[in-house]
Amino acid sequence: MNEKNKGKEVIANATSGNNTNIKNNSNNKDHKDMRKKLMRVMLIVVGVLVLFLVVLLLIAIIGGGKMDYEDIEQEMKDAAIEYYKVQKGLLPEEEGETVTVRARTLANAELMKPLDELREGENCSGRVEVRKINDNYVYTPYLECGDNYVTKELYKAVLEQGIVTSGSGLYDMNGEKVYRGEDVNNYVKLDNGVFRIVKVTSDNKLLLIKSDTDSNFSNSYDDRYNPAKSFNSGFNDYRVSRIYEFLQDLYNGKSDTIILSENDKEKLVNFNLCIGKRSPTDTDKTNALECSDILENQMIGLLTASDYMNASLDATCNATTDRTCQNYNYLKLSGVDWWLITGNSLNNSEVFSVRSGGYIDEYNASSTKKVRPTIMINNNIMIRSGNGSESNPFILK
Repeated sequence: MNEKNKGKEVIANATSGNNTNIKNNSNNKDHKDMRKKLMRVMLIVVGVLVLFLVVLLLIAIIGGGKMDYEDIEQEMKDAAIEYYKVQKGLLPEEEGETVTVRARTLANAELMKPLDELREGENCSGRVEVRKINDNYVYTPYLECGDNYVTKELYKAVLEQGIVTSGSGLYDMNGEKVYRGEDVNNYVKLDNGVFRIVKVTSDNKLLLIKSDTDSNFSNSYDDRYNPAKSFNSGFNDYRVSRIYEFLQDLYNGKSDTIILSENDKEKLVNFNLCIGKRSPTDTDKTNALECSDILENQMIGLLTASDYMNASLDATCNATTDRTCQNYNYLKLSGVDWWLITGNSLNNSEVFSVRSGGYIDEYNASSTKKVRPTIMINNNIMIRSGNGSESNPFILK
């Protein structure tokens, strides 16, 4: 090889070596950049984890040892159930009878932690009341932690709205607290529908009526043959009526529509239905006429004429069939005819119903009308939330 060619070879080799070095340097730089990116990602992940742990630590420090109030109520209820599995002899024996066990007793029996451990730094007291209703035992926990929390019954939440003497609201009438007017905050949400509170009774139970009517809630009051009419015009005796049978099936879940869950039924108490009769011109609104005949220990029923009339604020709503009773009345349902429980005392085949216009009229019992059931909520039932308005109804525990 001559000197010229050797020179070219040396230059070529030098150039090739430089290219290789450049490629290696480039690869090294890429690897370093990748490592830097991975390090940044790892630092971010570690930072997020550290921040998360700090937040958890702060939560633990601030709320440590403090169970939610409602969880404590459930804890007491569960403990009481276990307590009375052993102490069966202490359970109430008579219908409506109530016994009480203190949270301290449940803690001493090691069925729950003491309240001062569940709510550290607070002075709390608690108890569970057990009431016998329809051969079942209903457990109701009560918790009081000073000004921070107090278990509140539905009737107390209603009464806190205050008694009014004019305008829509809660009125003191005939020893009861009665809702009157068009715009009242008396909505209660149950599992399968919305009801409205008609009144708080003298013993703080609450009469509720279905807020609307279901498409399946139609029935005759009665369709039996009436000899006095020589026709199947029916009778206005609620005890033996078809509508009584209809309501029993509705309560017992034998209807196409289930309006009360088993959870709802635990909140109810039996009550006396006033099934006495009145005439179209009777002016008494105290339920004295309707309650002259009583059907005891019922779980479901219908509204009386007096209760419907009392819901109106119109001063000229005096007699049963006065058309002004539709005015300023939240119970009115436009476009719907629905049965009251009250029969016409002047005619054994006629029953009062609320017309679609909102006033009361009499009809043959054989007529088909909508049904708005009534139920009675027990006085020991607690609220979870709500203020009774249509948009924020009372929700029960």
